[in-house]
Amino acid sequence: MNLLIVDDTPMNGKLLTGYLSEIPGLFTTTFTDPEEALGACDKSVPDFILVDYLMPKINGIEFIQRLRKQPEFDEVPIVMITAVNERAILREALEAGANDFLSRPVDEFELRARVRNMLKLRTRTLALQELAISDPLTNVFNRRYFWELVEKELNRARRYNASLSILLLDADHFKQINDTYGHACGDTALCELCNLCREMIRETDIIGRIGGEEFAICLPQTAQEDADALAERIRQAIESSTLESAGQKVTYTVSIGVTELSASDLTADDIIARADSALYSAKAQGRNQVISI
Repeated sequence: MNLLIVDDTPMNGKLLTGYLSEIPGLFTTTFTDPEEALGACDKSVPDFILVDYLMPKINGIEFIQRLRKQPEFDEVPIVMITAVNERAILREALEAGANDFLSRPVDEFELRARVRNMLKLRTRTLALQELAISDPLTNVFNRRYFWELVEKELNRARRYNASLSILLLDADHFKQINDTYGHACGDTALCELCNLCREMIRETDIIGRIGGEEFAICLPQTAQEDADALAERIRQAIESSTLESAGQKVTYTVSIGVTELSASDLTADDIIARADSALYSAKAQGRNQVISI
């Protein structure tokens, strides 16, 4: 778990870090500049935030308000620390989105107890979020969340005039695998397909299950030529892989459709329709191949 401390007095940050060092598995990062802390939050969402009230540039309440405007910070616990014991300020902090507050001087035992309790809730929240966005069989993103991420990547690509490509993959004759070897073997094949893809894509790439045996991969900052090359490597890896079922070796193949974002694409539906057309052509022309449009 990652905890962010925002306090313009370096000694306060060191003191809080020392108090929290007794909590196993907790990593703390301290910022004395709230603007720098906000920049860090844009890059990586922490699991817990301790923020001082009285700070230059922006105070703790303004800091909380700016974070709470971002949906990804809806469930992040934020505790404001203050030496000002005015009910109006404390009420304003809670209304801004603070989950709780601590008074100075901070009692180390109270601090650790509150942090531990809120981190337990954070752990449960993250587990529920993971269930909501993941396919339970393959553990890749589910259809709804995958398309949500694709929309964000498309907007980013347009904003920065960057390339972006989409791969659509479909396991060939998958019904035959289920009928011949059983659904357990079919499930194993789908999991293996996803594992092979994850081994070959970057951390910034996004893979999701969008149908029974159909998957999609979003490749930010990737031109069509590079996407074609990746698709062919994936196809070859899957073709050469084998599974075991009741002492028998099972092989399978995939068809892949590839396309790149174009200036005429107004929505995600446009690029997906083109990738789907490429996939249809790959299957119509004999399967186990890559078609690029």
